[in-house]
Order: sequence, then structure tokens, then C-alpha cells
Amino acid sequence: MDFGEFREFGHASIEFIINYLSSIRERNVLSNVLPYDVINQLPRQIPEQPEHWRQILEDLENIILPGLTHWQSPYFNAFYPSSTSAGSIIGELLIAGIGVLGFSWI
Repeated sequence: MDFGEFREFGHASIEFIINYLSSIRERNVLSNVLPYDVINQLPRQIPEQPEHWRQILEDLENIILPGLTHWQSPYFNAFYPSSTSAGSIIGELLIAGIGVLGFSWI
């Protein structure tokens, strides 16, 4: 992935997160998929070629998210808004991009 595609994927990923968090009240808190529903939608074999990032975000929305418990939903009885403020998400992005390891060898 070159830096141009990285920029495009990064912007689309931030939009994905914004859309997810702003519409979380419309999602079922608990998954209602049946056992094996998620895995049966995934390829049986490892692909020979990588999928485009747009397909990955589409799979995330249509396959993965329906199978999750949405912990950040205000309708979830164990709701605690941790690590999902805009600042904490950006902080994690920056830490990952810089490659920060949260310890010292000294």
C-alpha cells in the first residue's frame, strides 16, 4: 500500500468509525446471528490476491459487525464509554503510526 492509498483508506476508516459510533443506538446491542453465520460468509481458503480495502470495510460492516456485541451502545447494561472518545481513538491511531511501545528497556 503506497502513501496515497494509505491516506484514502485512513480517511475512509475514520469515516467508518464516525458512522458506526453515530449510529450505534440503531444497532442491536447483542448479536442475533446464528452459530457459524459469520464464518460461513468468509472465504473458505486464503485468497491468492489481497482484497481492496473498500471490500474489507464492506465485509466489516456486513459480516463482522452483525456478529459482535456492541459494548459502547448506551443500551448495553454494562455500558462504559472507554477508549471510544474521539480523542482516545486519535491517540491510539497516533501511537500505532509512530510505533510507540509502552515500556522501556532501561
